[in-house]
Amino acid sequence: MDLAPVKLLLAAAIGLAGWIGAVAPLRRGPAARTGRWLSLGNAFAAGSFLGIGLIHLLAESAADWRALGWDYPVAFSLAAVAYLAVLCIEHVVLSEQAHAVVHAKAGEAIEALAWEEGESPLVPYALVGALSIHSFIAGVALGAEPTGAGAGLLFAAIMAHKSMAGFALGVSLARNRVPRGRSRGLALAFAAMTPVGIFAGLGVSGLLEGVGGRTTVAVFNAVAAGTFVYIASQEILRDEFLRPGGRWARWLCTAAGLGVMCVLALWV
Repeated sequence: MDLAPVKLLLAAAIGLAGWIGAVAPLRRGPAARTGRWLSLGNAFAAGSFLGIGLIHLLAESAADWRALGWDYPVAFSLAAVAYLAVLCIEHVVLSEQAHAVVHAKAGEAIEALAWEEGESPLVPYALVGALSIHSFIAGVALGAEPTGAGAGLLFAAIMAHKSMAGFALGVSLARNRVPRGRSRGLALAFAAMTPVGIFAGLGVSGLLEGVGGRTTVAVFNAVAAGTFVYIASQEILRDEFLRPGGRWARWLCTAAGLGVMCVLALWV
């Protein structure tokens, strides 16, 4: 079955979810109730990312490398390198000022971010850049995924996180009073990154056949696995569990997300 048409529909759905999530906070309104559910949903998405990265993508990549004749644990090495690479980009390469801007809000409640003033005007732009890197890599993994079941798992996790990441971006845009036209442009750029990644993954996997194609998919799956583990551990869970209260609820949601991926591994 040719998955390209299906993946194009998935790309459109993911882009729309990111757009809606990003523009919703621009209307400005109370965020306390939304923030609590967003936090729990984010924790569930983190567990899903851990499960997809460690149980599905990494396992698929390792199987492909073994089939290609490699005894060395290439998949695990690539995943570890990808994790370190994203860590380097976000915490080492950035200047001290830019690093402070991108990571200024670690541990603060989403509702506390709501509409208070005083944040650096660079925050929404830095946030767009950081979120776009993850969105693009996730899109490439989905675009290169050779199986329908695997694509479905990736789609579900990406959809959940995309709308939540978009909401966080929209809150930052609204808080900093970025002009409406510019805010919508940044929201559109963020929303488009996963579909662009999907197109890239489709293009690369479609051009290569046989050993070359399988090697490409194996590389993408391993890199995506390391990136998903990074997103879950460093971008989501670190911030969520630094927030006061509700830690058991967040942990249970994280465990539920991981548990769903564990159960699905029985059939997928």
